[in-house]
Amino acid sequence: MSLHRSTAWPLTWACVALITYATLHPLSGWTWPHPEAFSWQLPRPRWEITADLVGNLLGYIPLGAMACLALLRSGWRTGSAPVAAVLACSALSYALELAQFTLPGRVPSVSDWVLNTLGAAWGVLAAVTAQALGLVDWWQRWRERWFIPQAGFGLALLWLWPLGLLFPPPLPLAQGQVGPVVQWWLIDWTVNTPLQTWFLPDDDVLGAFIRAEWPEFAASQVAADRQTAWQPVRDSLIVALGLLAPMCVACAVARPLRLRLGLLAGAVALAGLGSTVSAAMNYGPEHAFTWVNLPALVGLLLGALLGGLLLARTRTTAAVIGLGVLLALVVLVHQVPTDPYQMAALQAWEQGRFVRFHGLSRWFGLLWPYAAMVWLFGRLWGRGP
Repeated sequence: MSLHRSTAWPLTWACVALITYATLHPLSGWTWPHPEAFSWQLPRPRWEITADLVGNLLGYIPLGAMACLALLRSGWRTGSAPVAAVLACSALSYALELAQFTLPGRVPSVSDWVLNTLGAAWGVLAAVTAQALGLVDWWQRWRERWFIPQAGFGLALLWLWPLGLLFPPPLPLAQGQVGPVVQWWLIDWTVNTPLQTWFLPDDDVLGAFIRAEWPEFAASQVAADRQTAWQPVRDSLIVALGLLAPMCVACAVARPLRLRLGLLAGAVALAGLGSTVSAAMNYGPEHAFTWVNLPALVGLLLGALLGGLLLARTRTTAAVIGLGVLLALVVLVHQVPTDPYQMAALQAWEQGRFVRFHGLSRWFGLLWPYAAMVWLFGRLWGRGP
């Protein structure tokens, strides 16, 4: 059995998660549909929005292409892989449209299902064309030369890392702050139960309510925290670790030194570009460079220097260092308080909500460090001679 692991499979599952999230958003208000309202035959709405029609068509093109490539890379024949990919994408679309019967805010539509299937077919056609032109074989040869055979999931992590930057974190590159989200989920799920006191903040219920309803109170706490002497050093360390984390993943999969150097340069460029685009699209073009300050610039410089020291290390050493870097990043980023004014600005900026894809890019940023830690630990646990 070949040790080669295709990048297409992780990207396919990422596309499935993205489409499922977008189709069933906001993932709340679930109700069992009335038998008379439910139908296996999808209805056609009386009016349709052009933007939704285009989105349904374009949204399934990447999924169809990735699914077909994943099947082709797994040994499926050129004749059966496209058919299976189109049928699988169509079945997924049909299942998600049926699931919309349980969401009061969503409307199932036969037009959406047809357009989803058509988009998947276009993606499959693109994948088959790339296969016929020899682009897939070229990529395979190039990858075998520059990356290790088990680089599939690692390359997918590198591809997905910039997407998490579209949702502005509390600090540039400060991904992984999942603690506050989990805490508020637990508070919401245990409301009116004795268990809720376990998850409330250290003060009291009124304090938790004040932070949510009176931003001025929370803003004063944020301002007090930023006056501490540790804050600039902490911010610079977080930015440096946020840049160093993808470099550790890159050095754990890349073979030659010059490729690692190119990936380091690309990581620095994507860090700056991603933070700028995120600020511009979420707050407005005039605020594109609001993330640029002394701690952020020092952190980028420190991360680039540490990444340069990592270039000549072995892949095993890079994986070990990566686990430490990601763990330190997760610990430090949870010391940064959330800014209520930032959340209010994000909700008020309509174009920002579109770019963040209903908050999906936020989840890329929240979960990326943990997925990278799992992969790096797997590389260390299962590495061969």
